[in-house]
Amino acid sequence: MFSVTEKNRRLKAVSGFIESEGLRAIYLPGNSTVGSKSFGYNRYFTDKRVIFHYMSVVLFGDADPVAVVNDSMSKLLTVKNSFIGDAVIDEDQINGVIGILKDRNIVSGRVGTVFDILQAAWLLRLREALPDVEFIDVSESLYPIRTIKSDEEVEVQRVCSAIAIAGYRAICEVAKPGIYESEIVASMEKAMQSRGAEESFALITSGKFSIKDNKLPALHNCAASDRVIEEGDVVAVEITPRHRGYWTQIVRTICVGEINKDADEIRKIITGAIEAAKPLLKIKTRVCDIVRKMREFTEGAGYRFVMPCGHITAVDLAEEDLTEENERGLEAGMLIVLHPTVLTGEMDTSIFWGESYIITGDGFEEPMKDGSGLYCRRSTVSI
Repeated sequence: MFSVTEKNRRLKAVSGFIESEGLRAIYLPGNSTVGSKSFGYNRYFTDKRVIFHYMSVVLFGDADPVAVVNDSMSKLLTVKNSFIGDAVIDEDQINGVIGILKDRNIVSGRVGTVFDILQAAWLLRLREALPDVEFIDVSESLYPIRTIKSDEEVEVQRVCSAIAIAGYRAICEVAKPGIYESEIVASMEKAMQSRGAEESFALITSGKFSIKDNKLPALHNCAASDRVIEEGDVVAVEITPRHRGYWTQIVRTICVGEINKDADEIRKIITGAIEAAKPLLKIKTRVCDIVRKMREFTEGAGYRFVMPCGHITAVDLAEEDLTEENERGLEAGMLIVLHPTVLTGEMDTSIFWGESYIITGDGFEEPMKDGSGLYCRRSTVSI
């Protein structure tokens, strides 16, 4: 759990937002989905993990948040282990929210919410029960609060980066002919969970790779994959643990046996594009300029540059995608993942490689700098 100081910092910020926007309250639905920035609001302002299904919380300008939970045990755990001051027991989430608003005489005025993830049926029920309340979307206007990172948040990101490296090392240790993809992921999960990962979002693929034959399948969810690794395969993975609510990511391709020359060729272009962009990793640099620099390097080398190429990561895995249309400036404490997709004219899928960087006041730090291939087995080479 984050400190009282961090709790007060976040709740003070949202209190100021409620006042400046002329709101009576903010209702934040939440669920356990890994998604874009709208999913992270609930976690950010409550420090409470949504384990399964839904959780609702109402924020006020002058009081601690109040949640809706299903039973007395959930209430005990929620109030004890989060920023939430009280919880209403109601198996009907939206009924509980309506009750909280009515109990505080919030029956008119404006209430903020997040339309991106609020079910249409729930919004209709809110409007029917509270016809004089105007429910407005605050998804974009509330987000800047989350972009200002505290020292506590940055330290959690560093710890999570070390967890990701442990997952990568575990993969390098077990990736060999005869093992299932699912066994590789199981070893990764064990290594990361033993170091504090609360969950992970792992993607994997494997197979023979060549630029000419274009045989490597696209990344897929790791669940129940029974493909057996063969000599000469490459194994591509996105290693993405979550620690205390914050995600980090390292993306790697491992050669099983000898180094795959085509995979190494593509890797060099990917890492070259990342290196070309690194001087831009500092506060105020626009996201779009970073993307254009990676595209410039890739196309200058004679390859195709396609999406995706990375994202900003925090309480949501993809707080924002890196695109040439994104003009947001980087801020200190942001964690940015660079994983450009590089293809030739004949290719549809490629190998995968990516790095995470934390923006600092005078540049950036590389929390996963030692996540190299030094920890591979003799029969496995990480390119």
